[in-house]
Amino acid sequence: MNDKTVRYGVSSGRAFTISNYSKSVYGESITHTGGKYVREWNPKRSKLAAALIKGFAHFPFTTDSKVLYLGASSGTTVSHISDICVAGRIYAVEKAIEPFSKLLFLAGQRKNIYPILEDANSPEKYKFFVDDVNVMYQDISQRNQVQIFNENVKAFPAIDKAILILKINAISSKGKERDILQTNLRMIPHFKILDIIDLRPYSKANYFVFMQRIT
Repeated sequence: MNDKTVRYGVSSGRAFTISNYSKSVYGESITHTGGKYVREWNPKRSKLAAALIKGFAHFPFTTDSKVLYLGASSGTTVSHISDICVAGRIYAVEKAIEPFSKLLFLAGQRKNIYPILEDANSPEKYKFFVDDVNVMYQDISQRNQVQIFNENVKAFPAIDKAILILKINAISSKGKERDILQTNLRMIPHFKILDIIDLRPYSKANYFVFMQRIT
């Protein structure tokens, strides 16, 4: 935490973000110390927190990142990225009405979250609203996860770095996890894989994949 722009960390096996907000989003604990709010980042509720605790070292989010987040749900992880990207924007795409209503409420409290009620299968329907995003985060439980990923990074060519949560059981319940993982990753063109993290014990059969666009 020496760099004043760093707004996240891991200490004693626990992840946290430095926040400008004192209110809890999903029941996480918040402490006030040194004039700052420190939010607990629960690895069982956020796969990004789980990856950090398991040693993810290529963290792509900075204070001014513009993020496309696919599968935002009610905004648990989105809220922590919002803490970090204080001068950036998070375009949060969610198609289910119930979690979107909670996401919309969260966005009403934070200026850098832009909720989009849409299906991530159709980036052409929200492309006009999204402004030059450079990082993408995808967490979607659908069989065609890789197709969704490919369509969105194609639609937004400024995306340089991307995180894909590959959910094996949503793709297939047959075969070995590693075989399904490798087969699907081979379907992603134009990106170099820099890190693959098995999210156990926090999340079963889910793999955190970090990639960078090949230029």
